[in-house]
Amino acid sequence: MADAAPAASEVTPMLGGREQLLKSAAAEVRQGFVRKVYGILCVQLLVTTAIAVPFQFMSKPQIQASSWLLGVSTAVLIGTMCAMICCAESLRKYPQNYIFLGVLTTAMGVLVGFTSAMYTWQSVVLAAGITVGIFLGMTIFAWTTNTDFTGYGPYLFGALMCMMMFGFTISILAMFGVTIEWMMMLYDFLGVLLFTFFIVFDTQMIIGGNHKVQFSIDDYCFAALNLYLDIINLFLHILALLGDRK
Repeated sequence: MADAAPAASEVTPMLGGREQLLKSAAAEVRQGFVRKVYGILCVQLLVTTAIAVPFQFMSKPQIQASSWLLGVSTAVLIGTMCAMICCAESLRKYPQNYIFLGVLTTAMGVLVGFTSAMYTWQSVVLAAGITVGIFLGMTIFAWTTNTDFTGYGPYLFGALMCMMMFGFTISILAMFGVTIEWMMMLYDFLGVLLFTFFIVFDTQMIIGGNHKVQFSIDDYCFAALNLYLDIINLFLHILALLGDRK
C-alpha cells in the first residue's frame, strides 16, 4: 500500500499547467513558499509519530483487536489519493487543502503504527535515525548541486510502476505460501534507492530557481505531501530491510 503513495510526485507537477509561477516569483516569495512547505512537513511528521508511537507499546492481542483500524485507514488513504487526482484544483484552496492533509496524515500514521508494531523498538529507532540522516543528506545535496534532476520525472514514474508490479508479484506469491526472502530484501533495497532519489527530485521542485520543473505557489500542500510520502516510504523500506521482528 505504501509503495503506491509516492505516485503523487508525478501527478502534482502536471496539474493546472502553472509550474512557471514559482520560477517567476520574487526571491522572498519563493523563500516563504519553502518555509511553509517544510513547516507543514514538520507538523505532518510530528502527528504521524504521535499516532504511531502508542502502537509500539501495545500487546499482540491489543493490536489484533484494533485491526479494524488498519482496514479503515487503508480505505481512507486510497480515497484521499483518488481525491488528490480527481479534485486537484479544489485541494489548492484553503481550508480544503489542510483538511485533506490532516485526513491523509492521520491514516498514514495508523498504517505506520501497525507496521512499526511488528518490529522491536530498537529497530524502529534505528530505521528512523537512518531515514533522518538520508533525508538531511539528500536535502543538502539537492540544494547545493548544479545538476538538475527535475527532468527525470518520467523515469522515476516508470521505476515506481516497476516497483509496484514487483511488490504485487511478491504479495501474490505470499498468498499461495511461496515466500522468497531474497526477493523481499531486493524489493526493499530498491525501494530505499528509489525514494532516496525522490527526495532529491521533490526537493529541487520545491526550491525553484533554474530547475526545469517546479511547483506553483499554490501547491505548497502538494509539495509537503510529496516529501512526506518520500520520507514515510523510505522509513518503511529501511525498517523492513534492517528491522528485527518481534
